[in-house]
Amino acid sequence: AYGDGVYKSVDGGASWKNMGLKASEHISKIIVDPRNSDVVYVAAYGPLWSAGGDRGIYKTTDGGETWEQIHFVSENAGSGDLIMDPTNPDILYEAVHQRRRHVFTYIGGGKESAVYKSVDAGQTWTELTSGLPVGKMGRVGLAVSPADANYVYAIIEAEGDQGGLYRSTNKGATWSKRSGYKTSGNYYQEIYCDPVNKDKIFSMNTWLHHSTDGGKTFVATGETS
Repeated sequence: AYGDGVYKSVDGGASWKNMGLKASEHISKIIVDPRNSDVVYVAAYGPLWSAGGDRGIYKTTDGGETWEQIHFVSENAGSGDLIMDPTNPDILYEAVHQRRRHVFTYIGGGKESAVYKSVDAGQTWTELTSGLPVGKMGRVGLAVSPADANYVYAIIEAEGDQGGLYRSTNKGATWSKRSGYKTSGNYYQEIYCDPVNKDKIFSMNTWLHHSTDGGKTFVATGETS
């Protein structure tokens, strides 16, 4: 299944209007700038079965009336996740995912999958590589800790034994692998940080899992770690 773009409501959800990006088909994240509700970022995944479409990061400064594509990698890679630094809305982290569905198979990754960062509200982007997997990556899920914005987490699919849970303690400048824990990139690869404990993270899975030691170990939520 796929959609036809971004919708907006100005009456608490009673009615909705399509604001464009109709060729995105899949959208992974919508983030509103907390300083100005007319400034919105959209992470467009793009079509699953074909190249092209609306892909990458789009930004509006007029409440969705017009959109500017502020980051684009290729017609085969889209934006699989986007997060905003809770202490500085101009700092953004993006996970780019190269994927393609065919009748006979699903290609879940490629060399264009990567993690990027912007410190100027999306005007420029830098690929983050220090300590992250080398070669082909699949789906990447990102999270930044509200308790300490220096702590950024990434759950990564990667070739060989490189996949797992990674953490940065310096806003993405360098990364270290915490464990080999990962989930199905076709369905999950989503993580969320606890609001008060920088070492506690939650992983969306068939059963919800969490870690209290910064991703070294995970247990099913409800069990004692």
